[in-house]
Amino acid sequence: MKRIILICFLLITTSLISFAQEDFPKLTGPYLGQKPPGMKPEMFAPGIVSTDADEYAFEISHSGDEMLFMRKTRIMLVTRNSDGVWNKPVVAPFSGKFIDDEPCFSPDGQKIYFMSRRPSPNSKYPSNLWIVQKQNGIWAEPSRLKAINPSKLLHAPSIAGSGNIYEDGVVMYKYFNGRYLPEEKIGSLRGMYPFISPDETYIIFAGRPPGRTNSDLFISFYDPDGTWSKGVPLGNEINSPANEGNSFVTADGKYLFFSRKMDIYWVCAHIINDLKPNELK
Repeated sequence: MKRIILICFLLITTSLISFAQEDFPKLTGPYLGQKPPGMKPEMFAPGIVSTDADEYAFEISHSGDEMLFMRKTRIMLVTRNSDGVWNKPVVAPFSGKFIDDEPCFSPDGQKIYFMSRRPSPNSKYPSNLWIVQKQNGIWAEPSRLKAINPSKLLHAPSIAGSGNIYEDGVVMYKYFNGRYLPEEKIGSLRGMYPFISPDETYIIFAGRPPGRTNSDLFISFYDPDGTWSKGVPLGNEINSPANEGNSFVTADGKYLFFSRKMDIYWVCAHIINDLKPNELK
């Protein structure tokens, strides 16, 4: 009897999943098959990624076959099948039970770092940095990243190709000999939600201009002499009277994604090179 009930349950579950996927439009091609934007930001995948709910912290894996973003304190995943068809966004298998936040891919796309309020014995903070790794194509169980010993509550990590972690306040935790060194301030920069380029040549972050409550996006470039340039705004096409944050640049450097009013926008990333100091071009 139990076996019959189990079989019925599996059949019903499979039917529901199949129906949900059939109800989802057939999307193929890069970036959910969306038409690429120009120099003016456009909402990304309306009704699919950007919905009436609040979405932010969008990223795409290095391979371009997997996306993640935040919705209702849950990490959402969108994957592309081997036949090139995108699946409907679903709650990540390691998310949904606890309050999670601010996820990001490792540069190779095989790990996801994220903040979570899930139980963490002996931690002095209510929220901690966790990491989950892909094993045989499947996301395994996450574990708390104990190699880092922050002096403050972490909030929005970004991971460089070197393994260095950049964080709110525009600080860096340098990865050295299998451990993280104490936080290091990045020049005179101040801001939130940093995105560090994989080669650590530039960093984009959110900051509040004088007299403003909403944040704009700024960029700073690294000089080989060991200094960071002054943060400059990304311009009026990207920055608006609304709140901008949570930036991300695709691995090929073509597109800049960011959040605005809790929706996901994207735009041609040529502005990054346009803003680079001449001596660094």
